[in-house]
Amino acid sequence: MNTSLNSKQLYHLLDYSLLRLAELDEQTAAAYNDAENTLLAYLFMDQHMEAGGLVYLIAAGNGGYVLDNPLADSLRRWGIKTTPKILDKARTLYQKHGAEIERLAEAGEDLDSLRRRFNDFEELDAEYYEICEDDFPLVSAYVRDHPQDFPALLAESAAAKQAT
Repeated sequence: MNTSLNSKQLYHLLDYSLLRLAELDEQTAAAYNDAENTLLAYLFMDQHMEAGGLVYLIAAGNGGYVLDNPLADSLRRWGIKTTPKILDKARTLYQKHGAEIERLAEAGEDLDSLRRRFNDFEELDAEYYEICEDDFPLVSAYVRDHPQDFPALLAESAAAKQAT
């Protein structure tokens, strides 16, 4: 029988996971299982979407991390339906325009100019902004109800809490 996380445990896990994003790279990601990497990728994607949308995510060189990985499929397995649909559409646009956006960003083109040039992403940004408040609680509920899927993050967040 699985026990659920209480709200305080869930908060600490999500808070710790958000802090962990700053240190996330291929080496640190390898220390986590699929569910933990899904949670981290979702939180990473959400932060970038809130900060500037899909063009921002891609221009920062992070399109591949979110859109070339199985994040959408993993979220579907968690019972989340809308965000994966947006990610699927974004993946198609990323495959078409991603390299050009990254190249122009590296050459110094500003974000507003990139957004105007690649305005196909605007509709997906708007869709995400409309549903993110509905999907985040579903992610939280999955994490709360499946703590066994997050052993490393739970252990690390508990250790970090004790250290403070």
